[in-house]
Amino acid sequence: MYRLLIVTEKQSVRDMFEGMKGWEVKGFKQPRLRATTQEALECMQKHHIDAIAMDCSDTFADLDAHVEEHCPTMLRFAIEETPEEQFRTIRDLDRALNQVRADRSNNQYDEMSAIEYTRQRLMKAVLCGLVPTRKELSARLHMLRCPEKGDVPCILARLGLDEEDPFLTERWHYGSDRLEIALRNFFGGEQPHMIVHVAVVSLDEVRVLCYPRNAEDGLSEAEVRDFIHEAAEQVENYMGLRMAVLDVRRVAGLCAFASECSAS
Repeated sequence: MYRLLIVTEKQSVRDMFEGMKGWEVKGFKQPRLRATTQEALECMQKHHIDAIAMDCSDTFADLDAHVEEHCPTMLRFAIEETPEEQFRTIRDLDRALNQVRADRSNNQYDEMSAIEYTRQRLMKAVLCGLVPTRKELSARLHMLRCPEKGDVPCILARLGLDEEDPFLTERWHYGSDRLEIALRNFFGGEQPHMIVHVAVVSLDEVRVLCYPRNAEDGLSEAEVRDFIHEAAEQVENYMGLRMAVLDVRRVAGLCAFASECSAS
């Protein structure tokens, strides 16, 4: 069962969590409640903690910094206003923890790699417009401790595939997920000034999102366009897959992909 730590100075929050029943049925131990940074640190030393929630307060700035530096695989979640909202968040947390803890290989389990894999799945869902609301997007980015924020301007490239391309019809037999992994080798996630996400959203379209590592500096649309064209040429040269750059444009942020915004 998963173990949670809630750090709060608010008696109303403590009362809410203490009154919430059925934790074990949902796959969780009864959450541990702590009121100070010192109490929280002592708890984390004595017990394994899978996820943490804390008040949005400068009081816990040191605890927040400790978690960021020393607990890179501990998930986060929000303290909600009502038990109903809290249990909805807990259900989302349960799904995220199940994904992170799943062992998908015969190799030794690597929790950090599992979290990165789960982040990639989230980013694909975002680029496919499968996250329904801005609030849910922000919560899931926070939960998985993604470096990306929902409201930072970024650049989206759309590339077209030809379903009749001999590469796809004759040579490639591994599906869209494996194609996505192969394309990441060319577009790369570790560029100096940007984080790059690749999603094969359909049989004829690939989306590449470029997110600035420094939000204040942003990204040059011209430089990103050059990068996309160069990577597409490398894909054709090394894999034999032709990709047409359909467009490269700036978007207001990841929240622009939420279904509620895409439909408006």
